[in-house]
Amino acid sequence: MPITAFSSFTDGLDPNRRSREHFIADINLEDDRLWVPYADGVWFQPCCFNVTSGGFTAVVKALPGAKLGTHYHVGTVYGYTIRGHWRYLEHDWVAKPGTFICEPAGEAHTLVIPHDSPEPALIFFVVAGGLIYLDKAPHGSFAAYEDGFTILELARQYYRQAGLDPRQLDLLIR
Repeated sequence: MPITAFSSFTDGLDPNRRSREHFIADINLEDDRLWVPYADGVWFQPCCFNVTSGGFTAVVKALPGAKLGTHYHVGTVYGYTIRGHWRYLEHDWVAKPGTFICEPAGEAHTLVIPHDSPEPALIFFVVAGGLIYLDKAPHGSFAAYEDGFTILELARQYYRQAGLDPRQLDLLIR
């Protein structure tokens, strides 16, 4: 699929309504309503949507035993572990509270929360650019694409369904 297929994504805001000023996102880790479902046993709270690069920043919460599909990063990713343990199946290290990771663009990996994690993992991620999910088991071919625009739309849909004000997400667009 050519990358031009993604050029029609929009954040839905008129460009003159987008703020370029600094802002603060208050993340409430204790309010279950604010966690946007992402995958089985995985949720996120958005911190920022970058409509220039298609990147995004979020806190991810994942239960022990949860797993994200194998994905490839087109941009650099930074992560900081707040709670719990997590790892990539393709590596032998385990991230624990205080672990910082810098992932250069171009690697495919599978994020898992070990069953023996003492609590759900909370990880702060800064994602520059999109994620290409791969159908690793049979072919390693394209399965799905995520970026700041698709994550924003997923969060808007969830906010509407949960009775939250989706306009609050517009405050996180830069």
